[in-house]
Amino acid sequence: MMPTIINITKHAYSGTGKTVLLNALTMNVSSDVEVKGKILVNGEQLSSTDMHCISRYVHQNDLFIGTLTVREQLIYSAELQMGHSVSKVDRLKRVEEVLKELGLKRCETTLIGVTNRLKGISCGESKRLAFACEILTDPLILFCDEPTSGLDSFMAVQVVNCLKDVAKKGKTIITTIHQPSSQVFNMFDNIGFACPETYNPADHIIKTLSITQDEREFQERVNKIRTKFEKSTFGVMLYKKSHGQESSQKVIGNKDLKKKKMYAVSFLSQFRILVRRSFLTRMRDPLLLKVKLIQVIVITSELPIFLREHCCARIYSASAYYLAKSIAEVPEYTILPFCYAIIVYFMSGLYLAVKAFVIYCSVTIVVTNLAISIAYAGACIFGEDSLALIYMPCFILPNLVFGGFYISFHSIPIYYQFISYISWFRFGFEALQVNQWLNYKTIPGCEDDATEVANSITNYCPAFSGKGLLVRRGMGTSEIVILINLAILFVMLIGFRIIGLVALLLRMEDPDTILGHKKALLFTHENAPVLAHDKNE
Repeated sequence: MMPTIINITKHAYSGTGKTVLLNALTMNVSSDVEVKGKILVNGEQLSSTDMHCISRYVHQNDLFIGTLTVREQLIYSAELQMGHSVSKVDRLKRVEEVLKELGLKRCETTLIGVTNRLKGISCGESKRLAFACEILTDPLILFCDEPTSGLDSFMAVQVVNCLKDVAKKGKTIITTIHQPSSQVFNMFDNIGFACPETYNPADHIIKTLSITQDEREFQERVNKIRTKFEKSTFGVMLYKKSHGQESSQKVIGNKDLKKKKMYAVSFLSQFRILVRRSFLTRMRDPLLLKVKLIQVIVITSELPIFLREHCCARIYSASAYYLAKSIAEVPEYTILPFCYAIIVYFMSGLYLAVKAFVIYCSVTIVVTNLAISIAYAGACIFGEDSLALIYMPCFILPNLVFGGFYISFHSIPIYYQFISYISWFRFGFEALQVNQWLNYKTIPGCEDDATEVANSITNYCPAFSGKGLLVRRGMGTSEIVILINLAILFVMLIGFRIIGLVALLLRMEDPDTILGHKKALLFTHENAPVLAHDKNE
């Protein structure tokens, strides 16, 4: 492969492995995919990190954060991909160039949009935005997976025109395409057997290159095509370019691969950028000031975007994303429970004291954030909202039942007591009970000299003081219990966040499983996909 105007298009029916082939070429395959053969660039076999340095991948499905504008999406992508070596002025200049190049200036301030929730840009503009995000760093190779899928004929032509404009700048574009129109097909470079006038070009290519099992004639024809190309003038020139003195693994297209880091920016820069992006996203979320959906659903819906940006584009680390998202949501899950506490505390007629109110708000805020941490862990463990919503209640309900609200601690059977000691409901409920009743030396209507009447609702006193009521329920009777319980809740909060991060890192090793995708691929030596094939093999 050399940087030039070369467009290689693979036409095939659905399910024939076009996407898997591109994943193999970009070295972005899951653990259950077996790849045999070599992928050479300028005669060199590169690592997946090196391949990432010189190439970008435009996926078939566009995934964006819908509450960002087109310009904001490009700015954040530029900040994460270009690194500190490029100044802010140059980054913004490059964003402006890409907006004009791909015809996105008209919609640069428009929100990208969320399906069925938030109106945004059109499908064609979304596809062009996907190209824009990937060409910001001026890659040498651009892989595109069915860039015209889901577009009408006019928009398909516009998208392919964008590809041709990029190719004219000396870039190599490798794309798969499904059922192209004649106009779109003729825009690609053609190599191979001449297509008869009465044939559909795409059907002719499939028929010519298809190999039927046990039919030697087809295999020999494909090998003949490859041999003829290797002996052609262009093939010889390409071989010299890719295997001669100009080939070097250290420098390919002025890209110093050996000095390239895993990520373009440092961990702190990733964290800062992602916090800013996440906070902006939360503020624009149309659900924020409305009825909130279950947090598990919100988290799992973002996982595909994370996998695209981390596992495929490799623009930030998993830990930076997870920490940034956690920090960005702190204001939201501090303000909402505080508003709830103000309403409930005074409406319920709880003990009126500044100290008691502060403790009540603190416990409410910590328990709310602990619940969010549990949702994080569940989302990262199960990966799909349907699975999380099925299995999470099996974990939550026992903790709720034995948390002290439905049954006192003294009444819990000994073989179930361990559940009580790991229940966050217990520690939150006990802290609130101690905060309320410890302030009552006597309970109104239940003084020591009051006469109890059996089977009476109005004259029945379970205890004569707040401390006595706490003892009856098996709870602590000192203020230190509140601090201990708050500390335990905070440790649980951190613990579940760590569990979620570990689950995310483990799931990241096989990112396809997060969407339930399992693929299998086998490349033999004869048909191994290479950008430059080694003749000596």
